[in-house]
Amino acid sequence: ERERLYEELIHSPNIRYAVAVVSAKRIDEINILQATLEGMRMAVEGVMGVRMIDENGDDNNVASAQRMEVSYIVTGGVVDNDDDDVATAATSETAITSYHALIDGNKIPKEMPCNAESMTKGDGREYSIGAASILAKVTRDRLMHEYDKLYPEYNLGQHKGYPTAAHMSAVSKFGASPIHRRTFAPLKHWEFDESG
Repeated sequence: ERERLYEELIHSPNIRYAVAVVSAKRIDEINILQATLEGMRMAVEGVMGVRMIDENGDDNNVASAQRMEVSYIVTGGVVDNDDDDVATAATSETAITSYHALIDGNKIPKEMPCNAESMTKGDGREYSIGAASILAKVTRDRLMHEYDKLYPEYNLGQHKGYPTAAHMSAVSKFGASPIHRRTFAPLKHWEFDESG
């Protein structure tokens, strides 16, 4: 059902969307809450058409397991902003006041490019937040299936990275992969060499 809704959303001519993918490295650098807030801000910037280029200067508009070392956004229904004037216009005072972001949770990310309000349990109260949740979860699930092909020993396609008993057993047996966050238990108590 979620996959079907995802396809309907991304193919709707009246919906603009952006999904932020924040790397495990970045999450470890700033913590999961700050990374979530940063991802929300990145997604709003993507919807507004503000050009976002990932850390490697690559702006491929696709979520991919091959891009695990960087944070980036994937957009749809948004005009490509190759023209710097368009990106500048998106951050103008008029554009800032014509957008209003609804944030799921009780915190608003810093440096938002427009007005915003937080909404606790927003995915159950506001259709646009519910739609954003579907886009984010399907993107995550698809990435986990790609990661499963790269690291089949962890069975990421099955448990999507959640700390199930099977996942924790695989981490104990094989160690951490490059996508495992080192600041989460049990890995935060381990020591790593150059290979991870």
